[in-house]
Formats: sequence, structure tokens, C-alpha cells
Amino acid sequence: MKLKPHDTWADLDNGFYKRVTSLKLKNPSLKVLLSIGGWTDSTGDKYSRLISSSTLRQQFTNHVMPFLKQHSFDGLDLDWEYPVCWQAQCVNGPTADKLNFAKWVQELRKAFNEHHPQLLLTAAVSASKRIIDAAYDVESLSRDLDFINVMTYDYSGSHEKATKHHSPLYYRQGDKYSDFNSNFSMNYWLQKGATPTKLVMGIPFYGRSFTLSSPNSSGLNAPVNGRGLPGTYTRENGFLSFYEICSRTKTEGWIKKTDPATGPYAYGKDQWVGYDDPASVARKAQYIRDKGFGGAMMWSVDLDDFKSSCCKERFPLLKTVNYVLRDSPRDPLEFGCD
Repeated sequence: MKLKPHDTWADLDNGFYKRVTSLKLKNPSLKVLLSIGGWTDSTGDKYSRLISSSTLRQQFTNHVMPFLKQHSFDGLDLDWEYPVCWQAQCVNGPTADKLNFAKWVQELRKAFNEHHPQLLLTAAVSASKRIIDAAYDVESLSRDLDFINVMTYDYSGSHEKATKHHSPLYYRQGDKYSDFNSNFSMNYWLQKGATPTKLVMGIPFYGRSFTLSSPNSSGLNAPVNGRGLPGTYTRENGFLSFYEICSRTKTEGWIKKTDPATGPYAYGKDQWVGYDDPASVARKAQYIRDKGFGGAMMWSVDLDDFKSSCCKERFPLLKTVNYVLRDSPRDPLEFGCD
């Protein structure tokens, strides 16, 4: 099996690979990795077939190293969602995926070390206890990966019957599941044997929205009739970028509130959204520092206020993470998003 660009015109003909990797000219310490997988690409049995065959694993390894070097990438990120639990359904894949995935990572690590030791190897992994138990040999992965990017978001979604924050930092009294929060997930990876400095915690730059059953009930766990209306630019039901949410709270009269355990949420008329703002992002970044984790992963920078359409500065969420992790925090109010 071989790598294939998702869009050859955009990635190669239009020079997207080159434009991204050329950022290293301005910042030589920057590392740019190529990621494979993702939610849509994880459908079916493609990755399971790859890792179940030693021959196919070797073919992939022999192909991927020159591909990365040819396009000036500094490593490979594995985002298969997920071994055994294909697209979060743990009855879909064979239990052998768990061991085979660990073998795949081990063999890639060995080949990188022997031929291109400067290449990084990382993986995006689930924050769900159920999937962690089924999909990952944590100690093996922690030994062979440079970083483990934990996707601590989307704990709730469109299937919910009540409003919920999709990326709470802590358990909130009354929540149905005590393991649906970032604090639990990160500590569970630790308990399973992950090295703290290799763990990277996910921070979403988007919110999950709902349509309220009644505008008169608009707090957390309020009844809903389904997903929220699509945003002007993101155009997906139940999903809003930070800059779209910020605009609604500043110019459309949406009311913003913050729960101490969960984080901020906002509502207007029959629409409700749970999300992260500069203050909650700062809190999560400080949590990462306090726990001694390896860093933060953001999904994704294009959902931040990249044009300063709502806040006083561009990329307020990204800058907040950067400032806190580098121990030079600023008051989140300085960004003028509220």
C-alpha cells in the first residue's frame, strides 16, 4: 500500500505541500508532519487490511519514508479512527487491530530510526475510555511514538437529547458519564502507561450547537430538538467556528455564560452552543502546564478568529495557548473577544 494525496491538484499542482513546508524558512524550529486518516478516510477496512499483513506494512514503510523526504515533511501522523473501533463502533473491527496497530507503529519507529532518525512519528488517538481499552496497547505506543495527540473534544454531539458542552475540562455534578471530560481522558492515558511528556491534549476552536426545545430553557442539560442551524461560513448543522460564535455574542445579542467545570456556552432565541473562548483556552493550557504534559493540539487554526473579524487581534485562541504554555500569559480580556 502507498500514500496518495487526497487532492493532487491542491496538494501538488497548486503547491500546497510546498507552501506549508516553506514556513520552515521563516522558523527553522518548525516541524511539519503529514497526517493520514481522519474521520472520513477511516471508513471501511483499508487500515485494518494494511496492518494485518506484514508484507503490506513493509511496503507502506518502504514507500512512506522517501515520500516524506521528497516533500520536505518532518514526520508522519497516524489518524486512524480507530483500530478495532472503526469510526467509534467497537463491533466493526477485529480485536487483532489492537496488536497489529502497535506492530505497525513499532516497525515504522524502527525504520525511521535506522534510515531517517530525524523523522517524527505521532498519532491522533481517542479520548474515550471504551475505545482506549479496545484499540490501544498504550505502553507500546508510548514507547514508539514521539507524541500522542489525544482528541479531547466531541464528547457529545448531534445525538444528544439535551444541551452539553462537547469538550468539558472537568466532570460536572449531574453529568451522566464521569469519563466524558478532558481531565478524565488525560489521566486515563497516564494510568494505562503513557509517558506524560508525550501526551498532547486537544483543544477545539469550534463549538457544537443545538436547537432548543424552548427558548425559556437555555442552560446546560436543557431539552433540544436536534442540531443547531449552520453557520454563515462553516455551513454545517450543529457546528460553529469560534469566530462565528464570537460574532453572535458581540453583534447578535446572544447571551454568554460560563460553567466552572464545563466551560463557556452561549444562546440566542432557540439556538445554543458550547465552545471554548480565550479564558477557557487559557485554563486548559495552564492545566497542560500543571500536569507536565507534552503540549496542546488545536482543531483547527482556520476556526480561530484568523481575520480579527470579532476580536482585537488575529488568532486569539492560538495566541492564548502559545502565551500560557510559554509562561508569558496575557489577560484573555486583552483580545477583546467579549
